[in-house]
Amino acid sequence: MNEDFLHFIWQNKLYHPYDLKTTDGEELEIIHPGIINTHSGPDFFNAKIKLSNTLWAGNIEIHTHESDWFNHKHHQDDSYNNVILHVVNKSNGETITASGRQIPVWEMKFSTQLTDQYQSLFFNNHWLPCKDYLDTIDPIFLSQWIDRILIERMEEKSELTHQLLLKNQNDWDQVFFILLARSFGFGVNGLPFEMLAQQTPLKVMLKHADNIFQTEAILLGQSGLLNATKKADDYSLQLQKEYTFLSHKYNLKPIRAQLWKFSKLRPSNFPTIRLAQLAMLIHQTKGLFETLLNQSSSKQFVQHLNINASEYWNTHYHLGKTSSPSTIKHLGKSSAQKILYNTIYPYLFVYFGKNKLQEKKENLLDSLYEEPAEKNSIITNWQQAGIKITNEAQAQALIFLKNHYCNHKKCLNCRIGHKVLSKA
Repeated sequence: MNEDFLHFIWQNKLYHPYDLKTTDGEELEIIHPGIINTHSGPDFFNAKIKLSNTLWAGNIEIHTHESDWFNHKHHQDDSYNNVILHVVNKSNGETITASGRQIPVWEMKFSTQLTDQYQSLFFNNHWLPCKDYLDTIDPIFLSQWIDRILIERMEEKSELTHQLLLKNQNDWDQVFFILLARSFGFGVNGLPFEMLAQQTPLKVMLKHADNIFQTEAILLGQSGLLNATKKADDYSLQLQKEYTFLSHKYNLKPIRAQLWKFSKLRPSNFPTIRLAQLAMLIHQTKGLFETLLNQSSSKQFVQHLNINASEYWNTHYHLGKTSSPSTIKHLGKSSAQKILYNTIYPYLFVYFGKNKLQEKKENLLDSLYEEPAEKNSIITNWQQAGIKITNEAQAQALIFLKNHYCNHKKCLNCRIGHKVLSKA
């Protein structure tokens, strides 16, 4: 039994509703449970209850044991002086505020079936905690929840864009450059890519975007990897010389080479290769990112990202170290789609929102419903659990649901979990 479960029962009125009395024998009527508080202080604000026909309005605190009031030092905290009811699973003490007022205590009663259902969700080893209950969920209800999760995913993915806009004085182009660079890190190296782009003014990149050699020199130099090369070949030495000139000209400062991760990565995903591919993308678009942002379909976008690293990288994964056999370092469809859905869409979601382009914002989301669903292990497992996935909007939402809810057993925050427990 934990407090989150008790919060859920209180908020959704799943307790036994009849003959409610406090531990002192006062008759209790719960008119409104209040609004959940996600910050410090009492658990619920602005609740309304009746005690012996007297109406009370104020805050609610919930604990598994009444003694937790003292264990958590609430009796010394003035912010708990306005609590009107202490809701507990077990009464084992007394509840007194810092002002010396004794607070009524109610032992909340609920069905054992609800407890059993809760435990069956939280204490199983299924890939999906609710796997055994999914076939009982109304498909329309499930579809509505997936739609809401898609919006939550976009909002969560957009948070970094908001932060970068504040940091970069609403310079949309610089922010997009930072986000695009971060996306080339594909998770593992996302942070050093972001740091590199934050230390590299886009206006500098634009001045040299028509020259792939200079573009590579700037990015590899800013990464710190260029000067960290232990066995330089002719090309590496030329890049070092070019970067030395450009860094002095523009006062560029590299990040630490030690930030980059190579271990446990496939060679095609080494940061050196991704930096070379990013350089080629900037070179091909001449830094005019509208070329990417104005693609009318995901297919066109993926085609536009159909890029190869420069010829040197056909025979290299590291600077100065020849690899065999030679292969063209191609970005690939799957990588392009990840950049589209994890970077381009969230960026445009914020851009359209801030510029009050509501129709374009809606069209952006609608376009996801028109794209076929991607294939990966998470989607396959959802399908095996009986969930029909026909488009990319559903796929993106269910990936987010799995990673942010299911993996952390946040069933009490999920509408599916609510539905399962509410049926108990």
